[in-house]
Amino acid sequence: MKKIILILAWITTVVLMIINIKINPSSYFANGTIILGWLLFALQLSWNKSEWFYLTCKNLWYKFTNPECIWNMSIEYYGTFNEQVFEKLDQIFLNKESSKVLQVSNVRRIYKVGTLSFEVVIDRESIRIELSDLEVSYRRSTHIIKTELGNILEDIPSKLKNDRCEYYLDIYFKGENPYYGLYLRRLDIRDIETFKIQFNIQNEKIVVNKERISINTNSLQSLRNFSEEYLTISPR
Repeated sequence: MKKIILILAWITTVVLMIINIKINPSSYFANGTIILGWLLFALQLSWNKSEWFYLTCKNLWYKFTNPECIWNMSIEYYGTFNEQVFEKLDQIFLNKESSKVLQVSNVRRIYKVGTLSFEVVIDRESIRIELSDLEVSYRRSTHIIKTELGNILEDIPSKLKNDRCEYYLDIYFKGENPYYGLYLRRLDIRDIETFKIQFNIQNEKIVVNKERISINTNSLQSLRNFSEEYLTISPR
């Protein structure tokens, strides 16, 4: 029903424009207010009722304004480990350009690779890697996911030989969360203290609330796909 209303609104607008241009072009300006009214109505209806139209507009606006968000990522690798595992991690992190390491203790190190800073903590049964408070611009998001961050995370499992892993990514928006408008656009954000929407997709979980998006998955490919989709405002 929603799609039918949208289609009828746009058909009416287009038909009015064609009639004025083809049949009576001299009355185009005289009837311009009617056409403009229908055009504004169709645009407003599309904004309120069409997820595709809303997300496309938001995507274009974010590309133009290039706002920033803050990433907090945590990765847990489970298996049997000892302190010698740092030698394998050194091969991954220090092999990158503009990289260095800070040894905090025997079980904790901080690797800096370009603008990324990874804190690594190990114990006998797990390794935790954290990437905290990383400011990322909208246009840089996809590049980080595909190259800077993606290449490093691809190399780690082959070196660690871990049993399983969990990825957690929180994305905090400095301004308005664009997904607030998608799910609650008819309400005034000032009147909403909090909201939470959770999607369970097989073994993955995505949570959207007023300030951030949280992604939890046990697959690097899923993490890459979901983070790219949601950061570029084009979720499935």
